[in-house]
Amino acid sequence: MLEQYPVLVTIAMMSAIVYATRLGGYLVGLQIRHIGWLRPILEALPGCAFMAILVPAVRQGNITEVIAMLCVIGLMWKTDNVVIATVVGMLVLVVGGSVLSGVR
Repeated sequence: MLEQYPVLVTIAMMSAIVYATRLGGYLVGLQIRHIGWLRPILEALPGCAFMAILVPAVRQGNITEVIAMLCVIGLMWKTDNVVIATVVGMLVLVVGGSVLSGVR
């Protein structure tokens, strides 16, 4: 039981930090939403944040991960739907990983 206490505290602190970050971003967004020249930046930001996470992870990846990334980028560009692009990317990773592991 003593070993679980630091783990539970860590999880609680991480949850609080994530919640505070999201709440803070929302509150700041409400304040700066009315500034006209910031609107294009704020509209492009979610895609930029997604790519900032995705590209470094895939850069060192195998061919399946690169194909999945290209599918996600293509679908995001074509459909402008994050959910569809993410689901297709995950499917490419799962199916492509199983196909490539069966080939080897």
